[in-house]
Amino acid sequence: MSWLFTPTLVLHISCGLAASVVGLAPILTRKGSRAHRLSGRVFAGLMATLLACAWLMTALKFSPYFLALSATATMTLFSGLRVLRRKRPDLHREDQARPLDWIVTSGVVGVGVWVLVLVVMGRTGTLAVVSSALAYGALVYGGWDLWRFARPTDWPFSPELWKYEHLTKMLGAYGAVLSAFSGNFLTFLPTPWSQLWPTILFQTVTMIWIAVLILSRRRRAAAAFA
Repeated sequence: MSWLFTPTLVLHISCGLAASVVGLAPILTRKGSRAHRLSGRVFAGLMATLLACAWLMTALKFSPYFLALSATATMTLFSGLRVLRRKRPDLHREDQARPLDWIVTSGVVGVGVWVLVLVVMGRTGTLAVVSSALAYGALVYGGWDLWRFARPTDWPFSPELWKYEHLTKMLGAYGAVLSAFSGNFLTFLPTPWSQLWPTILFQTVTMIWIAVLILSRRRRAAAAFA
């Protein structure tokens, strides 16, 4: 089945380049608007195709780095979309995690553990640092979701939590695309920073964005009681 690798790689790269451009639209458009939802669906479709190709290529030519990258990107995209169905688990039982959520998330956590074992065994070569970072990312995202599945209304639940999760995970998915693009095409940057800078950038943007949203919500609440 090695003949599948080249056409799959071409499709993978094409979707990645398109997602790098299209992914800006959901970030820049007004949240909840028709443009945001439409561009988000296009981005999700491109990412789903890209990830399907990534998993197939990883199976054909195994690489712990690509395994970790595929798992982390899958987790961010899958969870970032699925959380839109879990907005109010405190009010609606159907908003709680389904078997599919448990299966995918547990699988990603398992991949994260496996990659860390490969790092310890010296099977990741010069990509040990970035492979470890991606594996820890899979464990953090997956561990958080498993906690939310098991205790959906416990701390830090709030009616707004789904927004913060959606923002964090979709920006994480976009950052994963840029990490792959940078690592493969911006070769003038030193390793592992060529793969890590998008993750660091978008994690910083995410924290600032969520902080602004929380402060804005508190100001509105204070004004309502004034």
